[in-house]
Amino acid sequence: MIDIVEILTHWYAGRSQHELAASLGVDRETLRKYTAPAVAAGFAPGGPPMAEADWRTLVCEWFPALGDTRLRLVSWPAIEPHRDYIHAQLKAGVTAATVHQPGRRARPGRVGGQPAPLGAGEPARAGAVLAGHGAAGRVAAG
Repeated sequence: MIDIVEILTHWYAGRSQHELAASLGVDRETLRKYTAPAVAAGFAPGGPPMAEADWRTLVCEWFPALGDTRLRLVSWPAIEPHRDYIHAQLKAGVTAATVHQPGRRARPGRVGGQPAPLGAGEPARAGAVLAGHGAAGRVAAG
């Protein structure tokens, strides 16, 4: 997860977007997204010192959905029944992004209520094509 307070702290200290992108692993468009409210509020790099708590307060104001992490934790109970499946897929060499996609629409017990495809719940075999993904869903040989 991106630490917006860290982004703002380094930006305000005068680090370039290129430096921030390289050191924090965030693209420059994302940096602009999170620094835009600070710029709009009149902040500029090199201003008077600000405490992390001050930035945190502003981040909660500018990005209310990010202020309360409990809002993001509601998915953990929904994911828990699929823990063994996820671990088996990752151990088989399937990428997390690939495991995530079938889980969103085709796993038993999910919110969508659609029936699971054949083979759901079984680890993917190397060379197998995951349901609904065609050639793009081919699992690499590990």
